[in-house]
Amino acid sequence: MTTQPIRALALAAALAGLGGLALAPRADAQLKRGGRFEQGSTCTSCHSDVGKDVRVPHAPLAEGCDSCHKPHGLVGALRLTENEPALCLSCHDVSKLGTKAEHRHPGVEQCSSCHDPHGSNQKALLVLPERELCAGCHAAAGLDGEVPHPPAAEGCSSCHSPHGSAHPKQLLQAGDALCAGCHASADGWAGAHAGMAVAGTDCASCHRPHSGARAGLLGVAIHPEMDCTSCHEGGSGKPAGGARVCLDCHAAVEAGSAPSVHGPVLRGDCLACHDAHTTDHPALLRAAPAELCTSCHGDVAKAMALPAPHPAASDCTACHAGHQSQVAGLLREEPRALCVSCHEDPVGAGAAVVHEPSRGECSECHDPHGTGRKAILVRDQDALCGNCHGEIGTRSGLPVVHQPVATGACSSCHEPHAGGANLLVAQGKELCATCHEVEMRAADGLPQHPPFADGDCASCHLPHAAAVPALLTAPTARLCAECHDVKVEAPVGGSTHEGAGRSCTACHQPHASATRAFLRAPVRPLCGSCHTAVEQAIDQQVAHPPAAEPEGCIDCHSPHVAPQPSLLRQPVAEGCLSCHPGDGRDFAAAHLGLPAKTLDCGSCHDPHAAKEGGLLLPVAHPPFAERACDTCHTDGAAAGGAR
Repeated sequence: MTTQPIRALALAAALAGLGGLALAPRADAQLKRGGRFEQGSTCTSCHSDVGKDVRVPHAPLAEGCDSCHKPHGLVGALRLTENEPALCLSCHDVSKLGTKAEHRHPGVEQCSSCHDPHGSNQKALLVLPERELCAGCHAAAGLDGEVPHPPAAEGCSSCHSPHGSAHPKQLLQAGDALCAGCHASADGWAGAHAGMAVAGTDCASCHRPHSGARAGLLGVAIHPEMDCTSCHEGGSGKPAGGARVCLDCHAAVEAGSAPSVHGPVLRGDCLACHDAHTTDHPALLRAAPAELCTSCHGDVAKAMALPAPHPAASDCTACHAGHQSQVAGLLREEPRALCVSCHEDPVGAGAAVVHEPSRGECSECHDPHGTGRKAILVRDQDALCGNCHGEIGTRSGLPVVHQPVATGACSSCHEPHAGGANLLVAQGKELCATCHEVEMRAADGLPQHPPFADGDCASCHLPHAAAVPALLTAPTARLCAECHDVKVEAPVGGSTHEGAGRSCTACHQPHASATRAFLRAPVRPLCGSCHTAVEQAIDQQVAHPPAAEPEGCIDCHSPHVAPQPSLLRQPVAEGCLSCHPGDGRDFAAAHLGLPAKTLDCGSCHDPHAAKEGGLLLPVAHPPFAERACDTCHTDGAAAGGAR
């Protein structure tokens, strides 16, 4: 029944596809058709700002937009005839650009990240002035020193190829040859270097290529003795004796002269760490301390790269001496003394309790360089603290573990170094409130259990782990009995409330309650939460008045134990006669004149509710139901009511 519309749609789609493939008009014809475009319109009718008022227009723009763009596009997208860089390289010679050179500019395939495809007021269609554009990525290239290098101030392309080069750092030529292009010297620059021929050396080893801190583009620090002949022989430029020439002025460190000697110092290899002439770092170091040291100490580099590095580790010399030390590891002081020079000494802080490990080496618990854990701990808190406290928490074998202990967050309750009693971060209720604030606030304004009101949580709860839910020190019945003298074992012939001997909290709130005796609810709703059938009968039938009262249950029943069955406070007849006058004429007439104390009221009456007045049980012996007692019983109490 539906095949004809479907076939029609399919035919229409096929014809549309055929038209798009075989009968496609030219790009300009497509633009001029349709109600949206007037005859003679072009791309710039909508895109009037493209390539307008620019000093350097892109040449293909004058030929037409379809040089680079497909005539139809998608909303929010420009459809190029090819992707970058293939589109750009269809006009620009790749061999001249250097995009395939050994040292290429990162992201060189994305031409439009640096060049405007339509036009620009900058040379080479750059989106910003050259120096500003390069500085957007190379902000740390030392461009803003006190003494600028003139070519660097004018533009980066004076020395660097913007796309790629055969030389490192995309230099147009090898370093010394590039410098010689401006700084030509017939004597190999000997005149500028105290007669030392420096041709063929790396100019950047002394002179900063972009800007410097001193005249001559020198670094922040320079060697104090600038008489070249004191270190160099003749005009060769080679230092006399290599690096050991340093020892002519600086005292040598001999093996055994100190317990800890830096390896390069022991070898006399001063230039492994120091530059002989000038650097941007103190003590003529070749790089910042962390960068320089980690070039050999890779394990430290890995530690510092972790999520929790030691802040001081970024400056190795803050803790370590560079050459030698009387302390192992080239430390400037004994480990603990070194740590407390920045961190407060727990021993001298005046705290009531000092954690014993805090008196020893900090590295027992903390890594000096970095770890993946807060406070640069060498292990997570559960494992670290459990190393000494093996009987606590998850290692105790107890089934109920306090959540902070289970998650290894010991420091959420304890100070790790020094503090008050038991090293707790706060005492009593104040500590527990840091997590259990909701429970604390709920008790505001209510009568409170004395231990709770006193903030003595530990009188009922264990802090780490327990065998009982809620971390109680003992099962509730036994725990409560330590303070409350409540009998839970019935005498012979008596009865016990089923929950009284097991869980006091089934009926009582342990912390606070608006109901007397800290009950979870008023008496009748509380009892009705378990005795649902009785509660339903009281609501829907003729109720025994005491049972319908808010606290009527405990008029007849004891809440914990009783000397009678069903937790009754008295024998049935005795309890009933406390309200009903058994010696009255009406009572005697209704009960064959039998002595009231001999009756079993419950054999005929429901104690809580019934469908009709008199609270009679629903199933009755027919003569009894018809009130024909003399059918079975003699008239009068003298005969005992028996036939």
